[in-house]
Amino acid sequence: MSLTQQPIKRVMAVNDISCFGKCSLTVTLPILSRFGIEAVPLPTVLLSTHTGDFSKPTRLDLTDEMKKIVAHWESFQLKFDCIYTGYMLENQLSVAEEIIKMHSMRGAMILVDPVMGDNGYMYSGFERDFPGKMRALCQNADVITPNLTEAMLMTGGEYKSVLTKAESSDLYKRLSDIGAKHIVITGVHPTDDKVGDVVIDQNGCLLYEQYLPATNRRLHGCGDVFASVLCAKLVGGEDILSAVRYAQDFTGRAIEITNQDAQAHWYGLKFESLMDKV
Repeated sequence: MSLTQQPIKRVMAVNDISCFGKCSLTVTLPILSRFGIEAVPLPTVLLSTHTGDFSKPTRLDLTDEMKKIVAHWESFQLKFDCIYTGYMLENQLSVAEEIIKMHSMRGAMILVDPVMGDNGYMYSGFERDFPGKMRALCQNADVITPNLTEAMLMTGGEYKSVLTKAESSDLYKRLSDIGAKHIVITGVHPTDDKVGDVVIDQNGCLLYEQYLPATNRRLHGCGDVFASVLCAKLVGGEDILSAVRYAQDFTGRAIEITNQDAQAHWYGLKFESLMDKV
């Protein structure tokens, strides 16, 4: 089908630029583009590297520039099919909220990846009240994609890497109280040797769960790859469960490829070789 018959979809990707480290916008932009989606970046922070395992990256707060960019776009009344947010600073949450409210009224899908922590810890640079403020942003979302740590931070629960069924059900209910239509929790461990993803609806009902063998290797950017593929499939018209299955399979294959490299590629997923197979 030609582009004149099927207009290209457009996504505003609100996230940081980590120049080295394969995460955030350097992952999102090529993935969205490969799926035939116009990827429009709104950078939140410019970092020399990502913040995990690299000491003292350079950091440039782009809050003022974000406001100028959005104002310029508004002068042209640019329309977006989706607003997809990721890592941002606390003072940028209000900017993101205004963007979300504006474009949701125009029919845009809202996907919030509430990036703030992993492995039981909140990332450095965030204050203790940040999870509550991120939770408020998630109230306006169609889909949110917290990892297990972020899910616990937003619901005030005590972090446990492995949850019992009763603990999982309680977490699902507390997450559903946020108000997002669908919640995709990544990095869930039913046992120590398995990890996977869970989908619940706005009532806390479990819609999907799928687990794979866990890897002991620490890889950065898995959540960005997953959420970017998920965004692409949802914007392309797939339902939430089909989109999650595809994103999970894509990310799993990227992890397998990356794990074949013993040392040289610990800082991100080797997803590039999969791009000609989408």
